Amino acid sequence: MLQEKTVAKVIGHLPKKVLLKVYSDKGMLEFVKKLATLSDSIEYEFLSEKESTTNLPGIEIANVGIFFHLVPQHSELESFLLTIKLASEAESTTRGSMEIVTFVSSFCQNCRIAVDAVNKVAIKLGLKHHIIDVSQFPDIAEKYGIYGVPTVFAGKIVLRRAFTDQDFETWIRGAMEGDYYEFIAYKLEIGEIEDLGELIDKTETLAELMAHENFFVRLGAMALLERLAKNGAKISREAREEIKRLLKHEDSRIREDAVMMLGIVGDKEDLCVLESLTSDESVGESAKEAIQMIRERYGS
Repeated sequence: MLQEKTVAKVIGHLPKKVLLKVYSDKGMLEFVKKLATLSDSIEYEFLSEKESTTNLPGIEIANVGIFFHLVPQHSELESFLLTIKLASEAESTTRGSMEIVTFVSSFCQNCRIAVDAVNKVAIKLGLKHHIIDVSQFPDIAEKYGIYGVPTVFAGKIVLRRAFTDQDFETWIRGAMEGDYYEFIAYKLEIGEIEDLGELIDKTETLAELMAHENFFVRLGAMALLERLAKNGAKISREAREEIKRLLKHEDSRIREDAVMMLGIVGDKEDLCVLESLTSDESVGESAKEAIQMIRERYGS
């Protein structure tokens, strides 16, 4: 339900007009028409075809490439109005190639937090963002395997809870450069390793994360490396070299973790490094155990 006071408060006086494109849905068109009567900053046009990327009806905030595939209500309405305000204030931006998809529902407060964070970053970086209501388009939600909201897909990044726009910008900027260190650390910290997908193959990043200041990140990185090794996955030479660098870390706990991990993922070439540590008071016993693991694995 659109309330004049709410609309006036958020988008009553905008610096420039905002064009809303409505794709194929008459209910969405009626909503936009009503909104336009409450704010002289809104212009709209109706297109009979569905939006081309998703093949869904939707409302595009055309200035910034944000698409709401829903009739905004409740928390979705708050996000929709805020995005119009942001679009009116935004400078023209070169559009990036990444497209983000977020699944939401109308009574989900965490969805609003996630959508607002993504929209701020998408507008800032020139990225397209599609927001899809699972109750209005359940078939699409099923196709994507959605079992809870919010769920955000941004390239290889998958998020299933609220987050800040600062964190999201860090992850997205990293992803655009092929750097997933901060994102992997976040997922390890909260225990959502199932969403890392092919990112867990970045074994050198996991090795680097073994020295992370957060205990749960270190624990998760070691557990993943161990699981990969036991499942026969190739642990890159770069990952092993990173683990060997940690053998000189100032924190004895991290040195000991590195010794044990080298025992799990190392090969015969690493034996001499471990043998040099057997007389070290802090990691000597662990080094002997790691040596034994490698010898048993290679039959020597």
